[in-house]
Amino acid sequence: MAFDTETFSRAASVFRLKRDALAPAAVETLARDIVQRLAELPQQTAGSEAAQVSDESVAAFCAALVEPGPEAALAFIEARRAEGMTRAGVSLGYVAAAARRLGADWDADRLSFVEVTAGTGHLYAVMRALRKTSAPVDAGPLRAALFATVPGEAHGLGITVAADLFRDAGWSIDLQIGADHDALVAYAERTQPHVVGLSLSTEQRLDALARLVVALRLVVPQALVGVAPAEDMDAERLRALADIDLVFGDAPGALAELERLMALRD
Repeated sequence: MAFDTETFSRAASVFRLKRDALAPAAVETLARDIVQRLAELPQQTAGSEAAQVSDESVAAFCAALVEPGPEAALAFIEARRAEGMTRAGVSLGYVAAAARRLGADWDADRLSFVEVTAGTGHLYAVMRALRKTSAPVDAGPLRAALFATVPGEAHGLGITVAADLFRDAGWSIDLQIGADHDALVAYAERTQPHVVGLSLSTEQRLDALARLVVALRLVVPQALVGVAPAEDMDAERLRALADIDLVFGDAPGALAELERLMALRD
């Protein structure tokens, strides 16, 4: 089983930053999104490995997940890797079961808010690391992208202009303006774009951006995710907090950077 420890550590660190920087209600929404999505991983495809995971072992994994730091969860996964467990065995046998257990313990008040947000953050990091090393989904030509406004954004003029510029340069651009969170995530999961470009015009929608990127990382893990923010926003803070790959300054610069990255993928 391939496991990208660098991705795990970075995802855990970024999620911890979200817990510190976002309002508690936004963090709770993130945690519930992760629990719900990972708990619904298709059990019927788990195979014999997942079936052999005991309740005691899942409980031990959950105990590692809710530790303040990520080291215990990483050690648990490394131990399973050393035992020869496959990616499917871990993601469907442990991740899905742990998500269901964390959700149940949260609803029953057996876990504090701090514990459950730490646990879901580490669980998200595990899944990010597993999916980072999985085979990419065949989603057609590389120079195809999904451009969208962050849910709640009122204006789409800038991203519409950028979409036209990319189309003139030979890109296939799927433009989605005004879609809500669930609709946009479902659309990305169905179309599997190689690139997702998002427009963010105000810092007041930063929590919506963070929530959207978390979901995108789970449903299109191989995609490059970039954001075009308002001019007065701190690009480095945005990159760190939202866990994105690129911050676009303007449409021509975004086109040049993505052309360079696509050439590397070619």
